[in-house]
Amino acid sequence: MLNKLAIGGIKHRLRDYSVLFSGLMIAASIFYMFLSLALNKAFLKSNSPAQATAFIFGFGIVLLAIITIVYINYANKFLLSMRQKEYGMFMMLGAKSSKISKMIFVETFAIGAIATAVGSLIGIGITGFVGDLLIKNMDMQVSHFNSFYLPALLWTFVFFIVIFIFSALRNSISLRFTKVMTLLNMDSQPTKLKRNNAWTIIQSILGVILLAIGYWCMVKMGKDATFIFLGVPVALFTIVAGTYFVINSLTTTIINLLKRNTSFSQKGLNNFTLSQLNFRIADYTKILSMVSIMFALALGAITVGLGFRQQIDTVANGQNYYDASIRNINNKEQNLVDKIDHKKLTVYEFKNTKKFTYYRNSDLESQGFTYNKFSKSMISKEVPTHKSNPSVAFQLQNTIPVDEAAPQAKFVSDAKFDSLSGKPETMTFVKTDSFKNNLSTFKKISEIQAARYPAYKQFGGDKYSVYKNINSFFSGLEFMGFFLGIAFLAMLASCLMFKILSGAAGDVKRYNMLYKIGTRQRSLRQTINKEIAVLFSVPAVLGIVHVLVGLQMFKPLLYKPYMHIEVPFLIFFVLYLGYYFITRYLYKKIVLK
Repeated sequence: MLNKLAIGGIKHRLRDYSVLFSGLMIAASIFYMFLSLALNKAFLKSNSPAQATAFIFGFGIVLLAIITIVYINYANKFLLSMRQKEYGMFMMLGAKSSKISKMIFVETFAIGAIATAVGSLIGIGITGFVGDLLIKNMDMQVSHFNSFYLPALLWTFVFFIVIFIFSALRNSISLRFTKVMTLLNMDSQPTKLKRNNAWTIIQSILGVILLAIGYWCMVKMGKDATFIFLGVPVALFTIVAGTYFVINSLTTTIINLLKRNTSFSQKGLNNFTLSQLNFRIADYTKILSMVSIMFALALGAITVGLGFRQQIDTVANGQNYYDASIRNINNKEQNLVDKIDHKKLTVYEFKNTKKFTYYRNSDLESQGFTYNKFSKSMISKEVPTHKSNPSVAFQLQNTIPVDEAAPQAKFVSDAKFDSLSGKPETMTFVKTDSFKNNLSTFKKISEIQAARYPAYKQFGGDKYSVYKNINSFFSGLEFMGFFLGIAFLAMLASCLMFKILSGAAGDVKRYNMLYKIGTRQRSLRQTINKEIAVLFSVPAVLGIVHVLVGLQMFKPLLYKPYMHIEVPFLIFFVLYLGYYFITRYLYKKIVLK
């Protein structure tokens, strides 16, 4: 009978349980996604030039474990709060506390185990989907990446099962020491807010100091790579603790100041909104701190990932002015070139002899070249230089088709060139407004040229060959950035959404009361929009500050870590705003008639 009542209670609260179950599944899937990279030593070693990558991922595991424990602890309290009244009724009907405790243990553990199993399977699927999406669509070269990684799966199960065992024991013990009347009247119990102004001031000062220490460590790591082994753990502790103190103290102080400003607080339902926030902030401090850290990790990871992608383009463009260099262009290559829009073609004639490779002076002079016969080069003794663009000359030097039998290049008059024996050959250079937009075409051209002139491609190489080499070097870091950014984004958004929606049931009475005394639906909707906007904005603001300072750590790896930073910020905010609109819509569906 007791089991039937328990199952009936679960069916009655199926919507709340679905929110809880989905949240736990997301937590398990994200944890697996992170471990699939963090524990894969072959992946980290082959895809990252930084020796400290494994060390950084190790601390990342610790941080994610702490975040997950806080998340599951809150979910555990939510589970217990949903059933406390029913458990009290069971005890009133004569059920023994030992039976109730056993039922709580089984229910908590079963929900956790099922959520972990399903979440891990989802994590494997998402890992494979995201990995394939990034590798194929972004032309990444990643090795030793596996969507199914057994050690990650085993550690995910061990970690979550152990946590849920402790959670189940905690729920059972907590219920045994709670009076029956307290369980029955749990919804009517007042929440006491304890405010200590002195402690609030101390927290504010301590939070700012801890954040300053963490920021200093990150800046120091950008200047001195050897400091990373001490800087990472110090920054991890100080920024997490500092974020918690700042959110818990400064937000409360700001809310109280706004409430004292009568011109603002007495306008519309602002006082109600401020009171709601003031009431929630103590309970929301942990979740907001956690979301702030994850916000910084997610946005930082995506920003760094895009930074490495831009690094590839910057290095490739710096080494090669022309997008393609084609020796003796044939019909197949010409057809590929014709498909490219907004292109500029430059053609040079040359002849190979046993001693030299000869070029027409007129071809080079028409493009703005001059000559310095005293320059030295690995390729030629006569090196052309450009009047206004040195990179053009550099490109020409590195793509002069000098055969092994003719180790030097000479630049002669048209008459001298025509008098030389041998069939003239051509070198066609292609310049477009975007190398990346035509990457597939240049890849085909490069492959055709490599097949036709293998010795030349080994000696020189076109832009795609350079791009390919650089891409293989940075792709691993780029992949990690995007992959982890997506994972942390899903985690932080689901955590915040789950927290807000799980407390919506307790707000139904308050909004019903406002509705009964004549408050318009429009005003209630505006109040909800403001309240949820604040809860989303607090971690976002701190997360942005963390990211802007944290990018200093990547100065040794990124030439310009802040270049085009608006792109990842824009992408992230669009996704973040999407979660905000979904959360407030679902919240309104629960609390408003």
